[in-house]
Amino acid sequence: MTENDKDLSVARKIQLAMVPHTIPAIDGLDIDSMFMPCNALGGDLFDIIHISKDILAFLIYDVSGYGVTSTLISAMAKVCFSKHIRTIQSPRAVLERVNMEIIRDVPAEFHFTAFLGYLDLHDNKLTYGNAGHIYPVVYRKKDATLIPLKGTGTFIGVFENGFYDEQSIYLSPGDCLLMFTDGIYQLYDDNVQIARKMFEKHALDEFNNGTHNKLLDSLREKYSKCVEQEAVRDDITAVAIEVLTQSRKNQIKEQLGFDTGDPVYLQFISYFEEMDSAISVILSTLDVYGYPDEAIRKMKITLTELIVNAILHGHKRDYTRKVTIGHVISRVKAEIAIMDEGLGYDPKALPDPTLPENLERDCGRGLFIVRHYVDEIDFNERGNRIRIVKNFSISES
Repeated sequence: MTENDKDLSVARKIQLAMVPHTIPAIDGLDIDSMFMPCNALGGDLFDIIHISKDILAFLIYDVSGYGVTSTLISAMAKVCFSKHIRTIQSPRAVLERVNMEIIRDVPAEFHFTAFLGYLDLHDNKLTYGNAGHIYPVVYRKKDATLIPLKGTGTFIGVFENGFYDEQSIYLSPGDCLLMFTDGIYQLYDDNVQIARKMFEKHALDEFNNGTHNKLLDSLREKYSKCVEQEAVRDDITAVAIEVLTQSRKNQIKEQLGFDTGDPVYLQFISYFEEMDSAISVILSTLDVYGYPDEAIRKMKITLTELIVNAILHGHKRDYTRKVTIGHVISRVKAEIAIMDEGLGYDPKALPDPTLPENLERDCGRGLFIVRHYVDEIDFNERGNRIRIVKNFSISES
């Protein structure tokens, strides 16, 4: 083995070591990927970073050229991206930072394209930036169409003052983000324009008739055939992310008893000390809509009783748990829901506090007052969520 062969072997090991070997398991997402290297040793790479409970980052990039240098620059790029992706959480800002560092440290003849997206599972919002990379696509299940994620941005490593825009798109259940490098076109035709159309038609057909997993499996088959024909000249990388469920925000809305389209204002608290601040948000909104002072006073008593119950009885003072409060207030009515993470209870099993034998017992009094202060009240089946409705009225006795 020559020294050059040894260098290529080491570079290949470095390249393969940088490829994610395990894909994070995220509730509500189905993620698949493929990385098929060519013999010439290219500079493709992708990464999936689980930043927090609700936020993931998806990165794909392609370094120009082939050989050991491209692989080393690819490794350097991964270090640069990793350094900024977790802390900045803005595609535009991350691309700007990485560009400055690559300009400083990498020879001028090398550059690369990149696509970086942040997916916020709270509302299924994908925010992305593109540094000259071929457009990823989103498959819209509802319309059975492919949407190119077009973004404006210069190559990384070319211009000292590189510019990158930032755009966003909301994803729905069944939608799929597909990122890939231009090596994928060689599986279809030598003419890039023709190959792109063929690939997009193939992708759309597979999405409509199956899943993204089926698409990637068919791409792997095409790759194997090209290898047999010695027609693979570039790395082939693809990442598919399918959204399986509605956004966590909409899931919470439904759990609270609202419709997903309702403009619900959500709050989350764990401590008694946070209660006044959360209640004041609701009371001030009632005031803005002109609810009478007496109605606001009664609502304060009602909310205090319900939130105390959630923390004290629902959570049994376990402050690691969250009480979720959601409200929708209009000139017609105020709808407020409070949900804890406890086991729940059967409100029908509470004793009647007005009966002589229960006059000196504490249980049931708070809910008795609440029922007299609001116009509607209902519970979920588990008994850990209560929803109240107060109709708007000029007069309040």
